Amino acid sequence: MTRSPLPSSKEFRMHLDDIVAAKRSAWSGARAPVSAAGERATPARAGTFAAALNGTEVGIIAEVKPKSPSKGDLLPLAEAVPLARTYAGAGAAAVSVLADTPYFGGSPDLVAQVANDAEVTVPVLFKDFLVDVRQVQLAHDCGADAVLVIVRSVDDALLADLLAAADGLGLDALVETFTEEEVERAVRAGARIIGVNNRDLRTFEVDLDNSQRLRQLIPPGVLTVSESGLHTPADLARIGAHGFHAALIGESLLTSDDPAEKLRSLRGVRIAQAVR
Repeated sequence: MTRSPLPSSKEFRMHLDDIVAAKRSAWSGARAPVSAAGERATPARAGTFAAALNGTEVGIIAEVKPKSPSKGDLLPLAEAVPLARTYAGAGAAAVSVLADTPYFGGSPDLVAQVANDAEVTVPVLFKDFLVDVRQVQLAHDCGADAVLVIVRSVDDALLADLLAAADGLGLDALVETFTEEEVERAVRAGARIIGVNNRDLRTFEVDLDNSQRLRQLIPPGVLTVSESGLHTPADLARIGAHGFHAALIGESLLTSDDPAEKLRSLRGVRIAQAVR
């Protein structure tokens, strides 16, 4: 199968904001992108995703990502659902599925395929650049249990609207941050699950200390997820020591010869009780 050439990481750094602009353009009119998913197969159960992360050990949110701007092709589409099954069988707390097509090779339909597969028995996160509340409805209709909301991509009013839309549809929202200001905005908006991205999406540089720095700004009672740059049990132990409830892990699983064994090797890290 021949695939379209991917932009280089340099090009992606230059045009990251263009992705959000393109999403806004696509969703700006009455005719928004649609999915073949149709109506949701089973009713959403509020809090399913959050409950899966609220344990005594760092939960693994394992990612299904067909490609990335920095790494190129990662996963043939035909292997996406089988991989999600593998993740569930290996003990993932949840599965994240890319819904973006141009840069990450996913789609809402791919989310629906994973979410509606009988062997994927864990919650599913709809991962995209959300810029319109109709995308939350789309995520719901695909069968997802949660949506990703990137704070830097929205203003405060839209952030509040997206969280309200998710809550109204019985979906959890993982609110992604990268800076202190973004954490403060997420907290003000009432986010119940806050993610800290260790990767600067403008430079692609990874700094695990970002999780440590921002974790202390997140109040008790809010679930926390460390995202990007997590590869080893030592990395998981590091974020567990700072009280993170979960880790979003993609490329280290996708590039592993044995994703199930890799996932198992990352499980079992206790969350520091003093900061839970």
